[in-house]
Amino acid sequence: MSPEQRASRVFPWVARFLGRVEVRLVLSVAIIISLLPFDWAAAYDPLFLGLFGLEFIARALLIFRGEDLYTHGNKTGVTPTEAEIQERRGWQVPRPLTLALLFFDLLALMSFLPSLISGIEDTRWLRLFRLSRMLLLISYWAPLVRDVWAVLSRRERLRQVVLMGFIVLALSFAGAVVIDQLNVADQNVVDFTGDDEIDSRDEGFWIHLWWAFRQIQDPGNMLPSPGEPASVLVSVALTIVGLFMVSFLIGLGTDVVRELMELSRLRPPELKGHTIIVNIDLSTQQLLHELLRYSQKLVPEGRLSLHWLEELLRNTRRGIRSARYLVVGRSPDPPDFLRQPELARIVYRQGHVDDETFLVRTDVADAQRMVLLADLGVEDPDAETIQALLTVTESLREADSDPNRQRPTRKRLLIAEILDESNVPAARAAINGVDSEDDGSATRAFVVPSERLIALFIACITRRPGAGRLLEELLTSHGHELYTLFFSLPGLGYVREGNPDLPEDPGAIMGELIRRARSLPSGRRVVPVGILLETSDDEEARVHINPEPSFVGLGASTLDNGGGRGVSLTGVPTVSEVELLEQGALGSVEPHEDTALDRSGRFAQDEDESPSAASSLTSAATVQVPRCLGFVAIADTFDGVRELAEDLYDRPREAIPSDPAGAPSLPNFVQSEITPLRRVLVCGFRSGTVSMVEALIQAEPEAKLLIMVASEEARAAAWDDFDAHTRLVERGLLGGEHGRFVPRRKRPWALEWVENGAPVEKVIEREASDEPHIRIVTGDWSSSRRLTKLPEGFGHVETVDAVILISSEHSGSDARTAKTLMKIETLTQKPRIVAEVLDVELARRLRRRTAANKGGRIRVYSIQELRAFFMFQSVVVPAFDLVYAELMGPWGQSFVQLRPDPGAKLEGTCTFEELANCLSMRDQVLCGVELRGDNGQSTTLHVASGGEHHGDRIDLARVAGVWVIARDHAQPIRERA
Repeated sequence: MSPEQRASRVFPWVARFLGRVEVRLVLSVAIIISLLPFDWAAAYDPLFLGLFGLEFIARALLIFRGEDLYTHGNKTGVTPTEAEIQERRGWQVPRPLTLALLFFDLLALMSFLPSLISGIEDTRWLRLFRLSRMLLLISYWAPLVRDVWAVLSRRERLRQVVLMGFIVLALSFAGAVVIDQLNVADQNVVDFTGDDEIDSRDEGFWIHLWWAFRQIQDPGNMLPSPGEPASVLVSVALTIVGLFMVSFLIGLGTDVVRELMELSRLRPPELKGHTIIVNIDLSTQQLLHELLRYSQKLVPEGRLSLHWLEELLRNTRRGIRSARYLVVGRSPDPPDFLRQPELARIVYRQGHVDDETFLVRTDVADAQRMVLLADLGVEDPDAETIQALLTVTESLREADSDPNRQRPTRKRLLIAEILDESNVPAARAAINGVDSEDDGSATRAFVVPSERLIALFIACITRRPGAGRLLEELLTSHGHELYTLFFSLPGLGYVREGNPDLPEDPGAIMGELIRRARSLPSGRRVVPVGILLETSDDEEARVHINPEPSFVGLGASTLDNGGGRGVSLTGVPTVSEVELLEQGALGSVEPHEDTALDRSGRFAQDEDESPSAASSLTSAATVQVPRCLGFVAIADTFDGVRELAEDLYDRPREAIPSDPAGAPSLPNFVQSEITPLRRVLVCGFRSGTVSMVEALIQAEPEAKLLIMVASEEARAAAWDDFDAHTRLVERGLLGGEHGRFVPRRKRPWALEWVENGAPVEKVIEREASDEPHIRIVTGDWSSSRRLTKLPEGFGHVETVDAVILISSEHSGSDARTAKTLMKIETLTQKPRIVAEVLDVELARRLRRRTAANKGGRIRVYSIQELRAFFMFQSVVVPAFDLVYAELMGPWGQSFVQLRPDPGAKLEGTCTFEELANCLSMRDQVLCGVELRGDNGQSTTLHVASGGEHHGDRIDLARVAGVWVIARDHAQPIRERA
């Protein structure tokens, strides 16, 4: 780097530092204290000399460098742009006035020397030059002074000021003329001078003019006694007019302050490393609450102690100041919720992404992340989001390509919300190249298909009663979260050079993560649930949830039960894989569900295993395993996940301890029943409903769904959404587990779902069946007559397995949903009901009501609250949608609830790790434990915890169920053979 380039970066940084509000405030207070005529203030002259000396040298260099624009703003009062700075960059001769002010400032600086040099203490006259620093004090706040002058000097405002001054002078003159002409002073009654003496001085015209002026300005100057009628009348008249003038002046000042506030919102917020949230909707308030509560998790719980201080230092050493947020909306006034005390520190700016001043007004180039929420107020929100992506990405590329601009230390994140999943490819095309390493950009972009995630959430809740409580804790800032950690992905909170030394087999990686997580030095509980693998497509990574862990080379593969045998899920001792390897018996062992198999169907083998044993279990073909980029884990804060990652780099594999011996006999668990989906009624439709319908059919291939919409236009729109989904799948533009919706040829408004790439025979076979997967009808689902006689042979609503009420952004949607819920409650108590509403408070009230009366049969969720939860996850967890799409979907690993076998005897206690190790032998990852309360009825969910009753140990007698991550069998348990 050349000296000129180094100077082009150093001087702007110094100028920005001097221009910070807190630096200006400190210097302003120091200038005022240095001017005080007190002995104690003179004692601080050495300190002032050092402080002002450094500031004088820095400011002089900036003036001769031409960088003073950064310090005081340009002539418009707005922080200058890069183009303005480039025009004045380089050494130059300042203006004569600037040099004169700099010289007087040097004299003021020399006034602090007598206090340090003996014999010249009598030169107090030098202190007069300190008054020149008052001009410097004004220059520190030059932008504010310019704003006040700009507001007052406007043509309309200037006319108002001149008119008010003219009226005051004219009335004062008229009052003085009246008093003088009526010879009031000759009667020696009124003291016009206010000196408590009535003499010849009270007869002067200018004295009368000043007295009249005082009557207008201060109502308290009225005559104390009505001794002379003419003067009393003049005093009363001028006082009344003065009251109106004061009111006018107050109104004028109020308008000036309001315009100053508006001008302040046009300025850059002078933030760095902040989070920008663009667009305000019903979910923004909840999103901000989640983000602020998450930042508060940096403060440890418990009492003040040495451990408390150590944890606080560990949590905040990477920047507690990162919790700074800026909200951008279309309204000139901030929304009402930003006036709440907990949200008052959030900065608001009016603007739109397409505005030319947007980048400067929001400090986008210095932001750490930018969140583009879908603008629900426009006709096509996704089109607005894609256009905003194009504008922002191109503008940021241009800013980052400037060689004279200092690049950020880490890549900024651009997170965009897309409602319709079919628009995700277009959004990715809009940001294509923004996160490439060779395009000069310092931005990494993520696209969040919120409607698809909401659809998968509703489908998961419909199938698995009780899953909502687990998902709510994982998706919100309360409790624990599912974190992803990339080892060396630029732009994220954790970045290391290169990847740690890990095995190639996913199962071996998972086993090492589990053992390391259970032996972290801090004792934090971290639950690994998957790994992140390299991929060749547009995604950042491919998520491999719950690869079967292999503990070969890491000690015993199961918890030892005293005699060297592991404990299975049923409590029956099993022969561990290590024992089989030691006995050389692997060649004669048949594959069993309790033996350690990896995802490819191979037995995990040790390095010294005989070739004959290996050949009996595996084929000669080898599969190229993608490189591991990171892992997924459950923890209360990201600090525990970071500690696990550091452990992968720092602690050698040989130092990993094995699991402790002496595990108790644990009970057998069976899978809880899930909701059958043979006959499902869906009331309402929006574009995201397509993903929900697809997930329900994937979970139950024999499902029959009746979709009821309000009108023929709505039915045609729903048909178009299914068709658009199918075309994107056929063209390969939708990744993940998707299929096609094939229209029935002989039945109108009927669709069949077939897997993508299914043979023609499969499609013909499905078309030959009597019952299609989907039928779209019109009707009023809030009508009791319609609910008791559903079309297409569905009959009474009590004969269906589940009812799903879909919300929309149209007015009256929540009222219709509430009415339908009440109608169904009066008609039947059988089907499971999952309802969507917009209003967050309405959803909470309905949940409380249904929880008290109907147990868990009815669940109500606000789609705006769910949007806030998912967008919160997008901010704190990179690529979170890849993880939750599989966990909430029915095609891979999912959240599964297990309950103790009714015939099992539950007694004693165990640790969370002991129960997790027992379940891992069935390829299940323990996430949480449900414990019964003292009354035996209510249950409490403890995620990655054992509860408080026995010091984090699990009381087996209280266990009502456990939540694990396991393969989704995608059919009701009571219907499986």
